[in-house]
Amino acid sequence: MQTVGTTILLLESYMKSLTKTEQKVGKYIMAHADQVIYFSVTELAERADVGETTVLRLCRKLKFKGFQDFKLSLAQDLVKPIEHLHSEITEEDDIATLKSKVFSSHIAVLEHTRELLQEEQLLRVVDLIVQAESIHFFGVGSSGLTAAQAALSFLRIGKRSFAREDTHFQAIDAAMMTDRMVAIGLSISGSTKDTMEHLQLAKQAGAKVVAITSNARSPITKLADHTLLMVSRETPMQGSSMTAKISQLAVIDILNVAVALRMQEVAIATRERTAKAISDKMF
Repeated sequence: MQTVGTTILLLESYMKSLTKTEQKVGKYIMAHADQVIYFSVTELAERADVGETTVLRLCRKLKFKGFQDFKLSLAQDLVKPIEHLHSEITEEDDIATLKSKVFSSHIAVLEHTRELLQEEQLLRVVDLIVQAESIHFFGVGSSGLTAAQAALSFLRIGKRSFAREDTHFQAIDAAMMTDRMVAIGLSISGSTKDTMEHLQLAKQAGAKVVAITSNARSPITKLADHTLLMVSRETPMQGSSMTAKISQLAVIDILNVAVALRMQEVAIATRERTAKAISDKMF
C-alpha cells in the first residue's frame, strides 16, 4: 500500500501547469518521497536530472519559501500520511473485487479532498455566501449536474440560488449579476471554456467569484477571488469520473452546512416550508 500526504496532493494538483523539467522533479518526488526529505537541493536536482533553479522554482510555485520549507512539510506528511487506496480496475475483477476497489477509490478521494481543502479559504467563502443577496452556480457537463444540486441545496436553507442548464442562459445570468452576488464555478480541469467565460462576465458585473477545481494552477484559479481545491481521480475503465462528482458534492455540502449554521433560524424555517411544499407529492 502506498501513502501520500497533503504536500504530495498539492504537488499533484499543480502538475499539469508545470514545465516539463519541473514535472520531472515532481514525478521524482512522488516516487521517492521518503528519500527526498534527506536530500539537499543539489542532490535532488542531480537525481531528477535538472538544474537546482528548477527545484527551487517548483517549491515557490507550490507556495513554499524554499526547498527546506518544502522538505519540512513533506516530512510531516510522512509521519502521519493519508492512506492512498488507488487500485486500477481490470476486466478480470469479479464483482466483490470491483465493489471493494470502487468504494476504496471514493473513500480515498474524499479523504484527500478533506486534507487539501484550506479552512481559511472555506471560511472566506462561507462569509461571502452568508452576506450575498444570491448565489449563482456555473458548470457544464457533469459539473453542470453538480451545480444544479448545489443550487437546490442552498435554496432549501433560504439562500436564493440559481444554476441554469442552458449555456446561453448562463451567460445572461452572469451578465446580470451585481456586487451583492456570488458566482461559484465548478470545473474539474479548471479550463472549461464556457464556465470561464461566464465567470468572467460575472466578475465584470461586480460579483465575487469562487472556483471549485482540482487544478491549482489553471485559468479558473487565476480568475477567481477564492479557490477551493478538491481531488479528482479515475481509473482508465471508469470513464466520466463519479469520484470527481462525489468530491465536488462534498465541498458543496461543507459550505451548505456551514452557511446553514450561520443563519440557523432562517435555514430551519425554510426547510420546514419547503418540506411542506412537497409533502403532498409523496405517497
